[in-house]
Amino acid sequence: MEKSKLYPQAYFPAEKIEHILNKVIPAQKNNEPLSFYYLTRGDESWRFNNEQEYFAEYRKDHDNSFLKRSYDRLTFKIRYAKNNYTDISVEADSSKDIDRIFEVFEKLYPASKQLPTPAMPPVFTNHEPQKTTLP
Repeated sequence: MEKSKLYPQAYFPAEKIEHILNKVIPAQKNNEPLSFYYLTRGDESWRFNNEQEYFAEYRKDHDNSFLKRSYDRLTFKIRYAKNNYTDISVEADSSKDIDRIFEVFEKLYPASKQLPTPAMPPVFTNHEPQKTTLP
C-alpha cells in the first residue's frame, strides 16, 4: 500500500528529514537501500552520489529537490518545490509503518510552513492627473 500527501508551502529542515530516515523508518537487516538524490537551483541540476552531499546542498536555498530511499519492503520519497509544496510518499506492507512516518511530518508541518515570496516586486505608479498652469 502507498500513501502520499501534499504539504502546501512547506519546507522540512534537513535535520528533521535525516532523523526520519535514520530513526523513524524501520531498519532493514542486511539490506542496503537504493537511493536517489536530485536538486535544482536556477539553471543547474544536480544528482548526488550520497546523502551527505545532497543534504549539504538541500540546506542552501534551492528551487526543487527530490530524495528517494527504497528497501525491499518500504519506499520513502520526498519532493520539495520552492514556494509551492512538499510532497511525501511512503509505500510499505502495513499502514502502521506508513502512519509512523506521517505522524512525524504532521507534527512538523505547522512550523515548516513558509511565507510565499512574490515572483516580482510590486510596481506602484502614480495615476494622479498632472496640474498645468496657464500663462
